Amino acid sequence: MTGRDPGTGPEVLWYINPADGEVPWEPDHRFEPTFAALRHQARTLDELGFYGALTTAREAISLVADTESLRFLVPEYPGVKPPVLMAEEAQVFDQYSGGRLIYNQVNGADAVLHRYGQFSSKAQRYRLSAEYWSAVKRLYADDPEPYDGEFFSYGPRYKPAIPGPRQPGGIQVWGTGASPEGIAHAADVLDVYLSFMSGPATLAALFDRVRSAAADRGRELRFGVLASVIVRDTDDEAWNRFEWQLAHTRPETVLATADRNLRSFGYPGLAEISSEDPLVQGRIDALRAGRIPGRELLEFAPNMAAGLTTWTSAEPPFDLAGKGTGTYFVGSADNVAAAMNQVAEQAGIDIWILSGWPLAAEARRVADLLLPRLTHRRAATPTP
Repeated sequence: MTGRDPGTGPEVLWYINPADGEVPWEPDHRFEPTFAALRHQARTLDELGFYGALTTAREAISLVADTESLRFLVPEYPGVKPPVLMAEEAQVFDQYSGGRLIYNQVNGADAVLHRYGQFSSKAQRYRLSAEYWSAVKRLYADDPEPYDGEFFSYGPRYKPAIPGPRQPGGIQVWGTGASPEGIAHAADVLDVYLSFMSGPATLAALFDRVRSAAADRGRELRFGVLASVIVRDTDDEAWNRFEWQLAHTRPETVLATADRNLRSFGYPGLAEISSEDPLVQGRIDALRAGRIPGRELLEFAPNMAAGLTTWTSAEPPFDLAGKGTGTYFVGSADNVAAAMNQVAEQAGIDIWILSGWPLAAEARRVADLLLPRLTHRRAATPTP
């Protein structure tokens, strides 16, 4: 095993995903999505000592037998599955894996939720989610009683309980939510609050608001950040890789979904959107002119840049909307570690969920070069 001693650094997760390749947001540079490739990703992360992996909702249980300690962070939309079914699936997963499941509560955009038959209003969604996860946690802990609530109802248990183990403290739910309603929901429901990497001051202020809301409820949460990373022996090597991926990205690929994705999140389209930040405005202008913005517009802090990811097809590209969904740490191992450790201390980050492509190859580089340099932030144990 390479990487770090799990007791000396933060918990670091990576990605397992069939969308992979040298430039996986470009169809011509993707690897063929096979089950063998997913198994290779899972075995690699387990071997390297990563705490866990963010997966899709479909493949995780099929990878349990290929791993020994890797935890699986599995995204779920509350309400798509009945709470009893969700709890039973969690129990079976933990029976097979020895208790390695974590749920990633996904709020979802309207178009995605409608596809799954969920048409509740935005005002209802957080109430629905709070009721849902409360029920799932009770059911996971073998509560046999019937329930009749605002959004969900079910009868008493009539089958024998699924064998254990059960995770001490119950199944964990991680997730996001930055609006006032989302923060209140997080403080009530979540065990770990997640955010994409934004400017350190902005991130710290958001986490402070969530901490305060949780404290008002007598709870303590842990905090995690999602970011991409390109780490090499030198800064020049890392930036060369970042720019190589941009050079192999066609403007048409980004423009095909940029306008739709801006509008789906409630922002003006590409033709109308503007920014007071000159770097962001420069990216907007470049895309309007049919060009991929260069490093001079994407690098917004030392060793940090707005880039592209495999979820660019569903998010505004190059962080045009300020959500942090494409933030990269780029540079030498020493410089990237210093930047990450600084923001971790400033914002109070306990967990990193990192990504880079190709997934297995970049995970190995990160484990060898970066993880031993990340310092641990001792966090409070979350309350149930």
